[in-house]
Amino acid sequence: MAVQNAPPLSLRWAQGQVFTDEHRFRVLVAGRRFGKSYLSCVELLRGAINNPGETFFYCAPTYRMAKDIAWKVLKKLVPKAWIKTKNETDLKLELVNGSTIELKGTENAMALRGRSLSGVVLDEAAFMDAEVWFEVIRPALADKQGWALFISTPDGTASWFYDLWCYCEDDPTNEWKRWCYTTIEGGNVPADEVEAARAQLDPRTFRQEFEASFENLTGLVAISFSDDNISTDAKDISIQPLLLGVDFNVDPMSGICAVKDADTLYVFDEIMLTGGATTWDFAEEVTRRYGVDRRVIACPDPTGGARKTSGVGVTDHAILRRSGFTVQSPRSPWKIRDKITAVNTGLMDASGARRVKIHPRCKELIKSLRTLTYAPGTGLPNKNLGVDHAFDAFGYLVLQQFNLAKPEAMGTTSYRLY
Repeated sequence: MAVQNAPPLSLRWAQGQVFTDEHRFRVLVAGRRFGKSYLSCVELLRGAINNPGETFFYCAPTYRMAKDIAWKVLKKLVPKAWIKTKNETDLKLELVNGSTIELKGTENAMALRGRSLSGVVLDEAAFMDAEVWFEVIRPALADKQGWALFISTPDGTASWFYDLWCYCEDDPTNEWKRWCYTTIEGGNVPADEVEAARAQLDPRTFRQEFEASFENLTGLVAISFSDDNISTDAKDISIQPLLLGVDFNVDPMSGICAVKDADTLYVFDEIMLTGGATTWDFAEEVTRRYGVDRRVIACPDPTGGARKTSGVGVTDHAILRRSGFTVQSPRSPWKIRDKITAVNTGLMDASGARRVKIHPRCKELIKSLRTLTYAPGTGLPNKNLGVDHAFDAFGYLVLQQFNLAKPEAMGTTSYRLY
């Protein structure tokens, strides 16, 4: 394809870092007005030029967004001499080398199935359903070994996009890379304009929209949790009893492993058993990891003293005792509000003291603390998010070890701090 009448293409420094990288899958989290759409179109144009006869998608959460955000940018970017056909309804450009660039909305993801793609940009990916990537786009890239660029402002931590962001950090395939840039680093918005926005927005909204921070804007349960609670200092002390918070949910069955030194709880491991694991399976896994000679003090869900989830006529607490564990749990359950308050107080009390340190390897617990929100219109954690089990196991441990609340009895409870 002859390159003539080509418009000058220029990228700012931060955009260039993403553009010049050669990883197959790239994830860019960026603040508002970073220049995400322009970068998207440049990426697609490069792909179409370098791969004659291939198909490339630009995907936005809706058809209207795809048209409003990228269609004008793309038409302005591609010289008319390079365009063989243009379809304004289908938002499709066919270049003279046989390649096509198509703009798609993902509100009906199943309508995108069956295509073979050499490359795709998912713009504002955090606001798409997970099935768009996992069930539609990823399989479409397989036969061509195509690439994908995910670009988005963040939308909290209770999302598949946040999970994808975290996956990049520990990617075993070395195919993924991630970047995070603020609005200022994008170079398109002056600093005084950003400061003006700061004065008009609450801190969390500003951090999300302009500083590209993953924030839960409403209803976060563990409001005291922060990166200051995460530390590699949270290590096992083998001469200390192993403290074990336990949630008896069938899938996953969750355990939080810790030791207590002075007034600090060091959470250094977690046990998450899936596939219908029983309490016997859980106890066996604890023994496998820490040996038969280690003293284990289990702090489980109090209702396990009566509940039989293992199908053998024995209560969950009895199984833990028969496995050689000491069980510390009241007869009556705690109120949910007291568990939440105890967790937040342990993470950081009103004086700013943090009595809980969590090792970075405890990914499910960290995800739970960052992600769990209240169900709309209630004061109860939203169990539909599927991240509450690690939180519950941790909560039972904190309640028992710090004695922050008395168990519920006759509909009343008493919360106290030491």
